[in-house]
Amino acid sequence: MTKIKTILSYPGKLLNNHPLIFFVILSFIENLTIESLSRHSLIEGVRHLFSNPLPFFLNALIIMFTLSFSLLFRRRVFGVVLFSTPWIVCGIINCVLLSYRVTPLGAIDFQIAKAGLVLMYLSMAQRILLYIGVAIFLGAIIALWIIGPKITGKINHGKSAASIVGLLLAVLISLNLARSIEAVSSDFGNLVGAYRDYGFVYCFSSSVLDTGIDEPENYSEETVRSLTENFPETVNAENASKPDVILIQLESFIDPKYIKDLTFSDDPAPIHSFLRENFSGGAFAVPSFGSGTANTEFEVLTGISMDNFGPGEYPYKTIMLEKPCESVAFNLKEIGYSTHAIHNHTGNFYDRDKVYPNMGFDSFQSKEYMYDFETTPYGWCKDKVLTEEIITALNHTEEDGSVTEDTPRFVWAVSVQGHGKYPSEPLPGAENVIKVESDKYTPEELYALSYYVNQMWEMDMFMGSLITALEQRGKPAIVIAYGDHLPSIGLGAENFDLPDVYTTEYVTWNNIGLTKERSDIYSYELSSRILGWLGFNNGNITKLHQLAHNNSEVITPDLQLEGMRILAYDMLYGGEYQFEVNPYEKTDMRMGTLPIKVDGIQFMGNSLYVKGSGFTEKSTVFINGEKQTTSVLSQHSLMVSMAKIQDGDTVTVGQASSKREVLSYSDPIVYDMEQHYLSVK
Repeated sequence: MTKIKTILSYPGKLLNNHPLIFFVILSFIENLTIESLSRHSLIEGVRHLFSNPLPFFLNALIIMFTLSFSLLFRRRVFGVVLFSTPWIVCGIINCVLLSYRVTPLGAIDFQIAKAGLVLMYLSMAQRILLYIGVAIFLGAIIALWIIGPKITGKINHGKSAASIVGLLLAVLISLNLARSIEAVSSDFGNLVGAYRDYGFVYCFSSSVLDTGIDEPENYSEETVRSLTENFPETVNAENASKPDVILIQLESFIDPKYIKDLTFSDDPAPIHSFLRENFSGGAFAVPSFGSGTANTEFEVLTGISMDNFGPGEYPYKTIMLEKPCESVAFNLKEIGYSTHAIHNHTGNFYDRDKVYPNMGFDSFQSKEYMYDFETTPYGWCKDKVLTEEIITALNHTEEDGSVTEDTPRFVWAVSVQGHGKYPSEPLPGAENVIKVESDKYTPEELYALSYYVNQMWEMDMFMGSLITALEQRGKPAIVIAYGDHLPSIGLGAENFDLPDVYTTEYVTWNNIGLTKERSDIYSYELSSRILGWLGFNNGNITKLHQLAHNNSEVITPDLQLEGMRILAYDMLYGGEYQFEVNPYEKTDMRMGTLPIKVDGIQFMGNSLYVKGSGFTEKSTVFINGEKQTTSVLSQHSLMVSMAKIQDGDTVTVGQASSKREVLSYSDPIVYDMEQHYLSVK
């Protein structure tokens, strides 16, 4: 113990007598460590230092500023460790993340992360090491507080505060200098490239501080009015043909034939090949590579580019939780469509259960409302379940007559089957219908690629089953499907026969005689293109993109981007000058395409039986609001053993999510002790 105290006294003395020298040395070492971790190489970290010296200096200065708060501590060594640890921990997390995906760590990751999802990517040995590491770290922190050196005498808080302020000014001056000579930028058009060139600390700090859409320089009511006055009148859709619209986002999907240097025993995506040859489609520019599903989704639904938001931001975790926004759902709803979202994953992932009402959806069918589905070896729900779910959404009617057989439907489906991780060894339970061979990849890479290719084949088969079901249904319909981003499978641009790693593909199908056209588009242009195919132009952002697509002299390509930013800011953050009255109001969205119904309850022996419809493994009985241990007997029957219930008690059924939140409840039913049974009228 004495030796440890002696060792710790040396940095304590340097920190006490020459704190700035100590901070300079430590911040340099710490930043080099973080950059080396992000590149998985010390050599590459050093190379970054010499190739980008000013950004490296700026990153080290930011670290130095945070370390300076330790001057306020009597135990300064403890303070330095306390303020150093978050940067090192973030660097390690970023290093691990970049082993599984391409997108680096951003502040938003801490909002969307779930312990179960994070652990899914780690082996048992890695989990044990993680737990041991956390335990060792906590023990070391406690020990450092107890035995670490501390300053004797009075601390000069004024001098310490002046040092902190001085370092803050140094950061701000250096930041302005670096931006003025374009050594760094606040515009992260390519997030991966920005982290590589500008450094982790600067980019991560930007993701914490820079969110939302900055007010455009020329923003005013006059500017907004001058933009929208050039828009055409909204098409009268009262007597127009309104086919059902099915828009599908396929998780990590790309036709495997676009991966170079692979041979297949059969076509791994025959349905996509058929659609590509016979219907409209093209290249699809997305905002993400390897992850970022919700941001591609946001662009498609709203027509707003992610370039307008802060670096690494997810609007689903920020503004979309608060503010309704123009969307393809709202625009179709305006002309008589009922609107339905479907996702074969948890309903609260990316807060979709809270965001979708602000995007105009009438119902949301998440995994908690699905019964008897298959999963991949990694536990992801297979996409084949979506065929039945989509057809149910297309066929359902409401008892109050608000949705009839003649009501056109918009169905938005988000798949999950193609989600990583991808194995580096043979995986028990994985079916390989398509055999994959190559002499360009290692055996470990081929295991991952083989698994991925076969997941893509199954997802492609889902598309085939859906189209078959729609053909049998016989009603007018159009299907649009696309991949949200390329897979995070260790492949780079050189491995794909695509323009870049931010390009996937969209394909379509229809039975309404639309003309086939090949058109390469940005993801934020898709919804306006769909409305254009149908002959509609609802919404200002829709009109903006349609005018640009039609090569209008009114909206040039540059004005398309500037106008999109102005309209998005005005609608989400500004004065709403584009509207006389904002037409977008949060919907009273129902969880579940069909309502969970309780038809009756019966008490027999010591067990309570609940009869109804729509029950799944996530259905839970509540008595007077208290959760009961529930057995799911079927889609129509639940049981609570050893139930305690009295005359007049209220019984409901709730659908529990992965966060143990309840997404929705059935209508309540009151128990009648004399009858021991009560049916809902």
